[in-house]
Amino acid sequence: MENDTELITITIDADLAAKVEEMIRLMGITQEQLIVRFFHWCVDEPEEAIAYLKKAQEEQGKELHHD
Repeated sequence: MENDTELITITIDADLAAKVEEMIRLMGITQEQLIVRFFHWCVDEPEEAIAYLKKAQEEQGKELHHD
């Protein structure tokens, strides 16, 4: 049987990682678990994920142009 697990390495800014860790601490999950949940959400709810990500991309673009 083949291994159906993909190994992904993600590099995250230390300040951002600390902010995320603080935010999810109350949820009782790790950053790794959060990332896995995000991938599952993208697969399970692709239309919702696409709409959310497009909106977030637009907002980020607006923020970058205002700085």
